[in-house]
Amino acid sequence: MDRPQVMRIDVRALLKQKLKREPSRLLVWLVRKLVKQDWYNEALQAIGPVEGVDFMVGGLRYMQIRLDLRGAEHLPAPGTRCTFVCNHPLGGADVLAAVTAVGPRYPEGLLVPANDMLGIVPALRPLIIPVNKVGGQSRSLSERINDAFASDTQLMFFPAGKVSRQHRDGIYDDAWQKNFVVKSVAWRRTVVPIHIEARNSRWFYWIAKWRTRLGIRLNLEMMLLPREVCNQKGKTIRVTVGQPIPYTEFDASRTPMQWAEEVRRRVYALSR
Repeated sequence: MDRPQVMRIDVRALLKQKLKREPSRLLVWLVRKLVKQDWYNEALQAIGPVEGVDFMVGGLRYMQIRLDLRGAEHLPAPGTRCTFVCNHPLGGADVLAAVTAVGPRYPEGLLVPANDMLGIVPALRPLIIPVNKVGGQSRSLSERINDAFASDTQLMFFPAGKVSRQHRDGIYDDAWQKNFVVKSVAWRRTVVPIHIEARNSRWFYWIAKWRTRLGIRLNLEMMLLPREVCNQKGKTIRVTVGQPIPYTEFDASRTPMQWAEEVRRRVYALSR
């Protein structure tokens, strides 16, 4: 099998493809600075021609992020079909940490439903199931997710669907989607709760708060995520694994949405 090639991010080419015309030099310059193109290209070069879980492990190492893994004894044995569910505090480095904590332990592989924009990085394609965060989901995507649940591959979900926001009583995910509960029951998968202890900059939460208050629909804070990833360099991210939940526990005493909220509660209880 040919080894994956180290790719480079080319903002000008991506904008040209998106806009269907040649972008202005000013726009290219602004977007390059916003997404830190040069920094990411240096990182891709340093990580080298690896892909999937190995790419994520290399990314964490390149950023000199220390992984503080707790509760590793709760990780089910390889071959146990699991759905790992995590809170989503960062929008980038948290995924690196969670995949690094879990992925190498399971030779059967790991898949993560994630923003389809990540598909611009070829090294991530074996790891992600691309999800359109803007438009509707295609029938082929639903079929791919069902195929993943039916397989022996491990799955990792961030059920909030977006990065944690700051609330009056702290920083945490908004309501979780119920899909992981419904499909874990249907395909008899053990659900493993994982809590990730980390936070973005005050600037990120300030932008998110005022963008919402002003009724601006364009998700401005998401444009900051490439910079927020860089800000995690050299920090420690704590990943805590909780007690696995057998799919049989998700009975008719609660709705799937209520069970999703219960799993979310258990995830945040791991931070105490």
